[in-house]
Amino acid sequence: MAHILVYAQRTPQGIHPASAAALCLARDIGSERGATVSAVCPGDAGRADQFVIGAVSRFGADGLTFLGPAGLRPLQDRLHPLLVFVPHTDEGLAAAESLGGAEALWLQEPEVEWERLASVTAIVAGALPWYELPAIIDAEYDNEASLVDLPEWVARLEQHSGRGPLRYFAREDLDQAARAALASIGAKPAGPEYLDQHTSGTLLWLGGTDQPVPPTLAARGPGARLILFPGENAEIDATWTRADWVLPGAWPEAVKQLHSELWKPVIV
Repeated sequence: MAHILVYAQRTPQGIHPASAAALCLARDIGSERGATVSAVCPGDAGRADQFVIGAVSRFGADGLTFLGPAGLRPLQDRLHPLLVFVPHTDEGLAAAESLGGAEALWLQEPEVEWERLASVTAIVAGALPWYELPAIIDAEYDNEASLVDLPEWVARLEQHSGRGPLRYFAREDLDQAARAALASIGAKPAGPEYLDQHTSGTLLWLGGTDQPVPPTLAARGPGARLILFPGENAEIDATWTRADWVLPGAWPEAVKQLHSELWKPVIV
């Protein structure tokens, strides 16, 4: 049987948005191609693993394996998967390095010509996951899973709920239509002094190609989310690894997407 591997990067909210979208895409491809969808994640059989199990179950995985220090390579060698998806993040790209690297894909909608995908693809989340399945799968553990060093925040997960203020950072010449769209969702402006204090809630970054997400935000706390609005005609950039979502289009229209009932639980 063919296999699709999806790297599920853990976060306090479950898994990274790009991993969630990747699982949904994998579910579509798996159902069409007759392939199993296997989620993989570093894990140590601790309490926090339950958050990952619940998330990958909802978004379409058939199985979940918690990896040891060797990462993806043992499963790649054993299963010879049809496709491997990782999130377009520093952690996801590092996981793909043992497989020779990944080609980036900006996933803005479910419909993708999957036959043209690279064998190892780094997903940029431009959309919310479109599956919400009720089943909970049973996870398996690699023999060396207990040897994995998990992030420090995992031991104090309850302190990182991901809730907090909704703010935006934008250039001074941001047009009035975009400012009105931001005000309509309750987003408050944030100045440069806020960037190294973004430890909770959601920050909307409207910078454009000449104002990429700074390294300061790459080191934000695990309970802080970042949504990047790169504007029209944007192309995937290396700094996009610092964002959770990258939403396309002209700023007023892109921001208005957040009025959707599906987005509200994410940003409120």
